Amino acid sequence: MLRRWLLSFGIVALLLVMQSTWLDYVAIYSVVPDLSLLAVVYISFKSPGLQGQGVGFAAGLLQDGISAAPLGLNALIKTTVSWLANLLSGKFYIDKLLMPALFGLVATLAKAAGLALLAVFFSGKVLSYDLVGRALWIEAAYNAAVAPILFLVLSPLDRFLFPTEKH
Repeated sequence: MLRRWLLSFGIVALLLVMQSTWLDYVAIYSVVPDLSLLAVVYISFKSPGLQGQGVGFAAGLLQDGISAAPLGLNALIKTTVSWLANLLSGKFYIDKLLMPALFGLVATLAKAAGLALLAVFFSGKVLSYDLVGRALWIEAAYNAAVAPILFLVLSPLDRFLFPTEKH
């Protein structure tokens, strides 16, 4: 079990480093896809246990450590989004294109809603998306477009990430 958690976290951490360094080359108006969020959603959806939330929390703390965000902000957001994805675990058949794209879009909007809610309570400390601004919608579209590809790339690792009876 610990091996699955560590492998899941390693994948998400690698994607987090990729999105914060290499993806600047494909940025649109300085917006890059949130690969770590998409991977956490994938892991949470495929694993009906707490693996996704735990990995989301740890990845969020790592993201907090390498960004200027207040410590715990990304941990809370990623844990919340992974919990929402985990609620859907086993309730849908996930196809190769439509559902991953929809998960990417909804995860981005849930992240934006969580940040907006926290910005109300912690005004000036938490930056949120402008809900009518282009950055949110570019990221949502980017995540929706990248999610099917990322889910396809991660799917061969299912046997290492999840117990065989769980997926």
